Amino acid sequence: MTESAHKLAIMPQNTRLMAFFLGSVGGCLDVFSHMQFGTLIATQTGNILLLIADWGEKNLTKTLDSILSLVFFTIGFILAILFKERAKNAHWRSVGILPLFISSFLYPFFSEYKLIWIPLLAASTGMMMLTFTGSKIEEHDYVIMMTSGNYRKMVTAWFDFLRFKDRRPLIKRQAINYSIVVGSFVGGAIITGILTHIFQTYAIWCVTAVLFAIILVYTTLVKAYDLEEEVL
Repeated sequence: MTESAHKLAIMPQNTRLMAFFLGSVGGCLDVFSHMQFGTLIATQTGNILLLIADWGEKNLTKTLDSILSLVFFTIGFILAILFKERAKNAHWRSVGILPLFISSFLYPFFSEYKLIWIPLLAASTGMMMLTFTGSKIEEHDYVIMMTSGNYRKMVTAWFDFLRFKDRRPLIKRQAINYSIVVGSFVGGAIITGILTHIFQTYAIWCVTAVLFAIILVYTTLVKAYDLEEEVL
């Protein structure tokens, strides 16, 4: 790993552990929201496809849910841009996670108000998406909370690993990194799907738990690297 890559790797948002957590949150949210609401919260490109596919079913409730998710995700994303522009220190990322952390924790207690929770969860997810947009897994770019592009990069990296023997040490690390991202997304989706069948609305606490871990790890690393005054 080059010196510049090493500096990127030690940034709190660019560690393998953080990528694992961020991938897990995406899988958890999408499976839970699809099972509970019939729409997606994190992967809005998939939500648009579902919206178009379901258009002819004349299910106005389902259509409304998808539109609410898309609109309020966008609102949350824009609000996070404005919040980032006013950030004074590295802890702005932890603050940007708090709306989703709080709303996911409270959801099981008031889950009957679906038309409130879809906008709230979508907006807070949009805020979190912007909060960690641009993060890397070490020196490798990836998309947080989604898996399609990351899956393509993972397959490409493993294929190159098999083809180019002289570059294997470098390519192997890249392939493993993308495998971590994809695996965490899939793992989060599977675990949340199983828990939703068993615990229903309380399964969203998987998201709450991972978000707590993100805040804890990020804050700890910021302090350990003495980066508190930096806007990372």
